[in-house]
Amino acid sequence: MAVVSKRTGGYDSFMEMIFDSHLHFFTREVIRFYSQQSPEFSQLKDPTDCASDQLGISPPPENPQALAKLWVKELDRNRVSRAVLFGSILGEQASIGKAIKLFPNRFVGFQLVDPTNPAAPDIVEDIVSKKLSGLLLFPALHHFFPDDPSCVRLYELARKFKLIVFVHIGVLKILIQEKLGGANQCIQEFGDAQRLGSVLSKFPEVSFIVPHFGCGQLDGLIEPARESRNLYLDTSSSNNWLQHNSKFSNLKELFENVLEEKAFGIERLLFGTDSTVFPRGWRKDIYEIQRKALDDLGVTSTDLSLLLNKNLEKLVTRF
Repeated sequence: MAVVSKRTGGYDSFMEMIFDSHLHFFTREVIRFYSQQSPEFSQLKDPTDCASDQLGISPPPENPQALAKLWVKELDRNRVSRAVLFGSILGEQASIGKAIKLFPNRFVGFQLVDPTNPAAPDIVEDIVSKKLSGLLLFPALHHFFPDDPSCVRLYELARKFKLIVFVHIGVLKILIQEKLGGANQCIQEFGDAQRLGSVLSKFPEVSFIVPHFGCGQLDGLIEPARESRNLYLDTSSSNNWLQHNSKFSNLKELFENVLEEKAFGIERLLFGTDSTVFPRGWRKDIYEIQRKALDDLGVTSTDLSLLLNKNLEKLVTRF
């Protein structure tokens, strides 16, 4: 396939529309949460600034609206039209909701939920009331399988409220936790692709997103994805798991395999960066790496538009 547009300075000569599917909204509460797990900072009343200094990042602003303004400025600078904001710790839906209310045309909100919490259904209703659009499930973090009854209960609510469900499978590493010396409580066995695959056909009305191309468990998703057609992959992060997966030697080879696989193809890929903190800001480096792989494969401008924007736009607006 021939690439229609010519690139200049890392960007196409036409104005690309980018909708980032994976941006962590790291408020002060997020930094405080992880720093309080560290023996070094746990005794401080508010360890946010000290922990930020150790991490080499800018302390987040005092309120989520100010952080939202920083992100809008950053997205504008990088010509990113919209982004999905992740509430990365439990109970962040109020902060995400404030950002969405301030910039409804720039942000869509997803919130982390622990299905094992008996109050999870009420939490989902609160998330809906804050105008968020999706739920984040991290099986390895909260120790459940994607087809456990507690998860099925949330999928039923997702169907009822027309929410998107994001499920992290495969290897999970929380870098901020590692860097601050907090204990890693993730149990990787819970992130089982086949256990997610078993529920896809039971909830055809619910759109499921798996990040990082399945983080090493892509093969376990292919067969159920062929049958259900409601599973999407996001392309975010450095995808370092490729170093430990013998099937793909690099990102270009991974993209080629997914694009040729009838279970996925371009229509079910969502561009994402996994951006988190300032001053690094939006991960333009991730974008450039992915664009190079796609350009090397000869992906057309039309297909790039689907991956970078239109697929996700369709998901979040179809309801």
